[in-house]
Amino acid sequence: MNLAILQKEKLILLKKIKILSLILLLAFAIIIAFTAYFLKEKGLLKISVKSSSLNPPYAAEADKIIKPLRYSGIQMFVDKAVYLTLDSDKEIWTLHNIHIFNDKGELVLRENRYGTCGELAEYTATQIRPMFKNNYNIQFVRVSQSGYFLAPMASHIVLRITKKTNNQEVYILDPSFHKYGPMDEFEDYLFFEEMDNLDFVVNKKENISQPFNMAIPLLIRGDYLIGFTVENINSESDQKHFVLVLTLTKKYNYAGRYIFAIRNSDGNAEIFENKKLAREVLDEKEWSILKEKIIELFERVVY
Repeated sequence: MNLAILQKEKLILLKKIKILSLILLLAFAIIIAFTAYFLKEKGLLKISVKSSSLNPPYAAEADKIIKPLRYSGIQMFVDKAVYLTLDSDKEIWTLHNIHIFNDKGELVLRENRYGTCGELAEYTATQIRPMFKNNYNIQFVRVSQSGYFLAPMASHIVLRITKKTNNQEVYILDPSFHKYGPMDEFEDYLFFEEMDNLDFVVNKKENISQPFNMAIPLLIRGDYLIGFTVENINSESDQKHFVLVLTLTKKYNYAGRYIFAIRNSDGNAEIFENKKLAREVLDEKEWSILKEKIIELFERVVY
């Protein structure tokens, strides 16, 4: 056989081998990618990437302060002094005597550890300011959080800690979820409002007011958030048309389900409860005291 022909066939063969190798390499990469995706979706693969080399200042001291804190508004909500008023004209409901302040004007947590995000953030800020005041600025930040606070109306409060000599060095401290680290580690947070102080603390507001149909959080436990609200009926909100509602919302969901509701429709009281669902999150004592409190608010509501 002619040497030139052999050389030509050899080049063709090498070319085919090269193409086949590339195809096999591509197929292998695709298999690896799909395998990693499948394992990650099944929770069998966890990829951890360190987003920053910055170490939070006073980390041990901050952890000691926030570690005992618990996200719960139940202790505030069920206090005997708390009562409900409805303003049908403005379509606003108000819980009175929710917040307590001491003689110095400082917010007091129930049992020195319980509160929701605003209370826990204020308490933590008060505790850490003496340590941070010379080198860092502390602000409150209103955020959305992808797990439980998905929209600005359902906002969450955290602390932003910024180094005075370098405003690019920023840390976030979230007492509610016991998280503290560089800002770039909080990718599931959307930051949209900074505040030097919280209004309810500055003005010593003991009450909480909300529009009808907007809830306040009472408890985060596991994958669920429990909230309380007053709803109108068929867009009517007067003395004969309202519902007091306890809701249970699963993590990452917008809409919750009723676990307890007492409804006033044309002066008639109707009660709905889903104890089976509620007991997946609440213990028997918590379930009983919440129901009793809501019935009490309903019976004593002030217009």
